[in-house]
Amino acid sequence: MNFIQKSIEIKWPALLVEVVFLIGGILLLAAGIKMRKENKVSAAMSIVIGALIICISLYLLFWTIIVGDNA
Repeated sequence: MNFIQKSIEIKWPALLVEVVFLIGGILLLAAGIKMRKENKVSAAMSIVIGALIICISLYLLFWTIIVGDNA
């Protein structure tokens, strides 16, 4: 537990940016699900892009916390 707390204290700026992208991906995914009935192409693009942003953000969060790489 001490390792995670120390890691968050040191790397909080990078983690904050990654969490903002994660929230943006979740919002994009939710918007795509809501507008599925109105425009199927826009909804599909929104869902796919949102899912990609979520996956990339989770991957970067994992590597930033565990390994310490800020890239």
